[in-house]
Amino acid sequence: TRPLPRVRTFLQGEGRDIRHLTLSPPSTTAARNLAIRESLGEIVLFLDDDVLFQTDLIRHHLENYEDPSIGAVNGRIMYDGAEKNDEPWAARLTRSGAYLRNFTTNRRCEAPTLYGCNMSIRRKVLQEVGDFDLNYWGNFLWEETDYALQIRRKGYRIQYDPRAEVFHVMVKQGGSRDPAPGSYLESTVFNDWYFFFKYISKVYWPCLLYRQKRVWWNYGRLNRMNLGPLFRELYRAWKKSTSPS
Repeated sequence: TRPLPRVRTFLQGEGRDIRHLTLSPPSTTAARNLAIRESLGEIVLFLDDDVLFQTDLIRHHLENYEDPSIGAVNGRIMYDGAEKNDEPWAARLTRSGAYLRNFTTNRRCEAPTLYGCNMSIRRKVLQEVGDFDLNYWGNFLWEETDYALQIRRKGYRIQYDPRAEVFHVMVKQGGSRDPAPGSYLESTVFNDWYFFFKYISKVYWPCLLYRQKRVWWNYGRLNRMNLGPLFRELYRAWKKSTSPS
C-alpha cells in the first residue's frame, strides 16, 4: 500500500485520461460493478493488480470482438511453474462441478468459463446479464465462473485467445484479501457451496464434500476443532442461493 500515492499521482498526471477509483471495504465483485458503471468503452477489460503484460494485450482482446457472437474473451495466464502446451482446451467445467483450468494452452478455442485476472466482456453483454453477484466474498472463488455461465445462457460465446497474455505474479497480500485467521477457509466453504446450490445438481453435492475435506480438516486444526463457523457458512450459502435476487 505504501507506493499507492505515487501510483495515483502518476495515473492522474497531465495528459492521462485515467481515473483511479477506490472502494471500501475491498470487494472483487463490487469493484467490477463499479468499473462497469464508471467506464465508457464498448469493451471492458478486467485485470488483476498483480499482472504483467505487453503493449499488445488490448489489441489482441479487441480483435476477437469482430465476431458478434463472442460476448467475452479470456487471455493466456502464465505464472511461476506454468508451462505452455498444445492441448485443444482452455477450461473444463463438469456436471459434478469439477473445474479444470488450462489457460496456458497455445490453442485458440472456445471456453466454458472465465478467469478474472485477464478477461474482457462486451458492454452489451454486461448490460444484458447485469451486475456481478455480490454474495461471493473473501477469496471470491467462482464469481467469474458464475458470470460466465450467465453470459452463455444469453447465447454468447466465450473465446480464449493465447495472444492476449499476462504473467500473474500472485502477490500474497493486498487486493480484497481478508487477513483474519480462517477467513480464507470460511469463504471457500461459502463460495463453493453457494455456486453448487445455484448451478450443480444435488446428486453431485457429495463430490464437493469430498473435495472440501482438507478445508474442513485444516480449519478444525486452526480452531481447535470448532467447525461451527463453517457450518454457518454452508447454511448461509444455502439461504442466499434460495433467496430472491
